Order: sequence, then C-alpha cells, then structure tokens
Amino acid sequence: MLQSKDPEEALSAQRATWRGFELTPDTPANHFRRERTKGLLFLDSLRQKMGDDAFLKLMNDYFSTNTTKTVTAQSFLDKAGVPLHPIELPDGPAYLTSDIWRRLASAVIVYGTLREAGANRYAAEQMQNRFLDRYESRVPIYKDFEAPDDLLCHRDVVFVGRPEANSALALWSGRLGLGYEAAAFKIDGVAHASEREGLILAAKNPLDAAHMVLILAGNDALRTVKCQKADLPADEYVIVREGDKPIKGFRRDNSSTMQAPDPGRP
Repeated sequence: MLQSKDPEEALSAQRATWRGFELTPDTPANHFRRERTKGLLFLDSLRQKMGDDAFLKLMNDYFSTNTTKTVTAQSFLDKAGVPLHPIELPDGPAYLTSDIWRRLASAVIVYGTLREAGANRYAAEQMQNRFLDRYESRVPIYKDFEAPDDLLCHRDVVFVGRPEANSALALWSGRLGLGYEAAAFKIDGVAHASEREGLILAAKNPLDAAHMVLILAGNDALRTVKCQKADLPADEYVIVREGDKPIKGFRRDNSSTMQAPDPGRP
C-alpha cells in the first residue's frame, strides 16, 4: 500500500473490496483476503484519527521495539491504546474491474444487437476466449434480447456495447448509475464524446448485489473491440483512449452519472 504510486487510489480499491466482501458469504476462499483488507482499512482509520505524524511515530516505535520478536494484533492495539473497532465505510463502489476474473464460474456475456451487432459479437467472443484462458469452461454468450432479468439476476454480467446498442444494458442503465447518451458518456460530470473513447465500468448487479456487472462500451464499434483487449485493473472504471494512456479510477459521485433514462421503468 505505502509503495503504491497512488496510495489514495489503492485505498479506494481496498474500500471497494471490503464493500464487496460485505455483500458475499465469508467463504474459506475469501476469508484471507477479507481479513487482510480489514487490517489495512483499520490502520487507515487509525491514521486518520491520529494524524499522519503521530501514526508514523507509533508505527516506527512499535517496529523498532519489536524487531525480530513474535507479536500479536493485541500487542499493537495495546501500544496504540485503541480497541479493534468494526470497519464502517460510506456507500460507494463494491467491485473492481479486475474482480470479474474471480467470478467466471457465474458469469455470462451479453452483447448488443441494436447497433454494431457484428463488432459487439466479435468483442464478446474475444472476451470469452480471454476468460477461457483462466477458466476451464466457456462463459456463455447471449444476445441482448435473449437475456431477461430472470436469467441475469444471480449472475455476474458482462455487457458488451453501449446502451443504445445493447437493449439489456439500456434497461439497467439508470440502476447502474450509468450516464451514457447515444455515443457519449459522463464520468463525474465530465463528458467523453470522442469516437476514440470507450468505457469499462464495474458495478453491483442491481438485482443481486452479491454479483457484479462489467460494462465494455465504446463510443463506436472499434472502441468496443478495443475495450475487450484492455487491461482490467483494480479500479472501478477505465476510460480507454485511442493513442493515449487510459484514465482509471473511482467515481466521486455516482449520482452525477445517473442521467441515462431507464427504459424499463415508467
């Protein structure tokens, strides 16, 4: 964490990871990652309460005193003079784009047929092949009109194609906080209307928050194909830009992006 190029972004990733754990069962596979994340967030909350200088002094003194010794969590708490309190975070993202790699067993891919159907299908098939390298079975692919809510409600859903091209994604846009009008999207109030841009976004499945949604959407057909080739980092979103470095991070205000109407609601 301290060695990260952007510690605040790294902390945002840990907060999102914790929120995701709060939504899913504490299985043996998740337990170690959950406890590690809990420790990191506890230390960050302690730093915020004590201030940077006092916190760093505490850490330096503790490690200097206990170098080469076996220590316990309780001995650190005693030194800090604080109890181990529950982790309480404000509402925010619960999934990272990289989380999809751990969820392939329950994933489906849904591509848009309203526009650019050929490119969307190609991108979906290429994404399926990427997943096959990590998972023993093929993640199933559906056309948008083949994917009603009862199919998607307990799945980790990968949408391919922007809402105007993907009717299934269009139905969920409002509930996902996705601001995508025609061939332009907004992140934190900033419009991205260039045909050379695309969006990768992780979100909760609005029908079952224990599952995630991953959106791969370009402002044109080629950008959607480019999105499926992009790295999936430990961030909530990635803005793919032709000829430039991607922009990645966490939305500061989900409500600011909730501008696309939800055709599934009256």
